[in-house]
Amino acid sequence: MSSKIPAFLRVLLIEDLPEEASCILEQLHSDGFELTSERVVNAAGMRAALQNQIWDVVLGDYSLPGFGALEALAILGESGLDIPFIIVSGTMGEETAVQAMRAGVHDFFVKGNLARLSLAIEREMRDATGRAERKKLQEERLLLDRLVSIGTLAAGVAHEINNPLAYVIANIDFALEKFSAGVQGAQPIPDLAEVLLALEQAREGSERIRITARDLKVFCHTDDGRPASVDVRSVLDSSITMAWNEIRHRARLVKVFAEVPRVDANENRLGQVFLNLLVNAAQAIAEGNAAGNEIRVSIWHEGDRVMVEIGDTGAGIAPESMAHLFEPFFSTKQAGVGTGLGLTISQNIIKELGGAISVRSIVNQGTTFRIVLPEGTIQEAARPSSIPLDPPRGRRGRVLVIDDEPFLAQTIQRLLEGEHDVRISSEAASVLPMLIAEQNFDVILCDLMMPQMTGMEFHAELARAAPLMAGRIVFLTAGAFTSKAKLFLESVPNLRLEKPTDAKSLRATIHKLIARIDARNLSRTHAARGGSHGANTK
Repeated sequence: MSSKIPAFLRVLLIEDLPEEASCILEQLHSDGFELTSERVVNAAGMRAALQNQIWDVVLGDYSLPGFGALEALAILGESGLDIPFIIVSGTMGEETAVQAMRAGVHDFFVKGNLARLSLAIEREMRDATGRAERKKLQEERLLLDRLVSIGTLAAGVAHEINNPLAYVIANIDFALEKFSAGVQGAQPIPDLAEVLLALEQAREGSERIRITARDLKVFCHTDDGRPASVDVRSVLDSSITMAWNEIRHRARLVKVFAEVPRVDANENRLGQVFLNLLVNAAQAIAEGNAAGNEIRVSIWHEGDRVMVEIGDTGAGIAPESMAHLFEPFFSTKQAGVGTGLGLTISQNIIKELGGAISVRSIVNQGTTFRIVLPEGTIQEAARPSSIPLDPPRGRRGRVLVIDDEPFLAQTIQRLLEGEHDVRISSEAASVLPMLIAEQNFDVILCDLMMPQMTGMEFHAELARAAPLMAGRIVFLTAGAFTSKAKLFLESVPNLRLEKPTDAKSLRATIHKLIARIDARNLSRTHAARGGSHGANTK
């Protein structure tokens, strides 16, 4: 046996006859494998086995009563696991074997002739290891190209943040100086209209910074690559924000966005494609004549396809270069600009989505890339119900704010204390015993990511000891930037607020949760009264 494959083997058997399964396992044991195995006879059993255990190989009879190899192979495909699948069957014609191999079966053997089965398992496990390594390498290349793109745009992104930040700070300083002088009596109380204007401008600048930070998140964190229902226009807008400083010094941006269906894609990777094409379009145009040049971004719908075009009026691509555009490390840019992988990775991403990318170009007139994506079939993820920004003011509630940023907790307290009784804490663990003992808060605003006890751990403790309180948590999050946090938010029904949030959304969320609690309590009261009345008149 090859030293590269471990002698310990985990085997999932699809076989209805115990004695046949024993023969297969005995053959593997005699070949030197130490075995862990499970036998399943139907789809439900196979699904459960794939969820409960890690398997090295699946060995399946071609046809069982009501269940067979091809159905089992489809279930394996649905799971997303890359496990070698080998048919071990009583009789199997050549045509049937070819059909099975085309469907994705890795090899097949006839029962009674299993001498080469161990060698086939070793080979398929080596191949699976190679595929896993190649996939990891591809993921690393994707991340590298994404980070190189962001690195290239770092100065522009900083510009998009620093410009509004400059007048945010200046306006706040102006307001502070005016009020400080008035409070100290050095000057008359300032003209409130002038101060109000300064604060409104600071608020507008803060919103610009928030949008830039939101769009940057699309490109900067790693992910598992799973597709979801994605709004193409939203991803394009985020990509444009990231590339804007490259674009605006070179060309006018023209957006022609039609209403289109959502697509099945990974938001990060689709954004990577759009960002790459936008940066390429900008860099194809020399600086200095922005009014005379154009970058046009168009989205429309043809049949069951979503069409995206990104075109420029730049230098164009020479005919001899067109055939090599999507080759790894080929670049028409000067040395040191980019990785030469952008278009190769973009093409691979679009192909994985079942789409296509094409290009047309005329030298000295410009280049247009077209992306064609199939209409999505994945159901759009449920979104939190919309919260009216000016809800009717409800009763005074008890609110607990837990955030490791003391200034943020204090700011929330100042915003809410006119309407609610507010308590703040910087550590979840310190208030946990009190919450479990008293259970008398209506709303708990809790940061998701904290250094001592995270919001996730806090929720788990409350769900165990005080489930009523766990349902009243509203998570404050600056972005679920770990896979664990993302999966957690997908698994719990609690309301959440994205940082930075505004005062109206904050107040509306609290009013909504308190109204929900009151409605539930009223319903219970009515039910109790009804039960009591029924008991008296029976």
